This record gives sequence, structure tokens and C-alpha cells, in this order.
Amino acid sequence: MVGDPLGGGEAGGAVTPAAWRLGVLATLISCAPHRIPATLRGYDVLVAGTDEQSRELARAMREYGFHVRQSVRGGSRPTAALIHFTFSEPGPDQPTWLHIRLADTRSGLIVGEGAVQLDSATKTPRARATAVVQALSAP
Repeated sequence: MVGDPLGGGEAGGAVTPAAWRLGVLATLISCAPHRIPATLRGYDVLVAGTDEQSRELARAMREYGFHVRQSVRGGSRPTAALIHFTFSEPGPDQPTWLHIRLADTRSGLIVGEGAVQLDSATKTPRARATAVVQALSAP
């Protein structure tokens, strides 16, 4: 035998569902910032649009761990404005892409970018938003 059993008392009761959910939530919250690229970790993301795609992009970014705002505030943390657009090369049968750019609101420099091809897997605004935020966060 390598060591003595720890504790010395009887085994305690099972973990309650509430305690389990709290543990899972704490784990998820602590892991979320690690999915954000290091170059974007200090930024708030400004999503000013109120259209459906903008709302879904804001939701997807929050789920990924970004701090999202709807308006500019003076004296706040560095902020990157979200710009999104679709693009397709001219000609028949060219794919359409959804692009996002994050531009620093002070310098105007692009600090992050992502793109995803729009196809049958990205038909809904939610699916497009989730896919393009994953692309933005990819190493």
C-alpha cells in the first residue's frame, strides 16, 4: 500500500444538482477568455447595428467570451468596432463569403478578422454568426 486513505470518516453524500451546475458554470466562465485570441483580449467589442445579423454576431461573441457593447463610451477600455459584410467575386457560381473585421476605435487599425463561406451549413444568421466568430478566434 502506497499511502493511507484520506479523511478517515465516512464518504459524504452525492453532489447536488445545484452544486454540479455551479461547478460547470464556473469552469465554462474561466475557460471562455482563453478562446479569445491574445491580440483581442483587452478589447471591448462594439456592435452598434440592430439588424438580425448584428444581434446574432453580438450573441455569438458574448458566448465566446468577448465583452460586447452597443455604444462608445469615453474613458473605457480599448474598443474594437465590429464591421461585417458579404462579398462574392463577379461571375457565375462564385461563393459568397461573410467577413467580419474588428477595427480599433482609436487608431482605425484592423485588430481582428474572420471569414466564412456561406453555404447550406450557414443558412441562418445564428449559424453564420457562430461560424464567423469561430473563424475570428481560430489560431
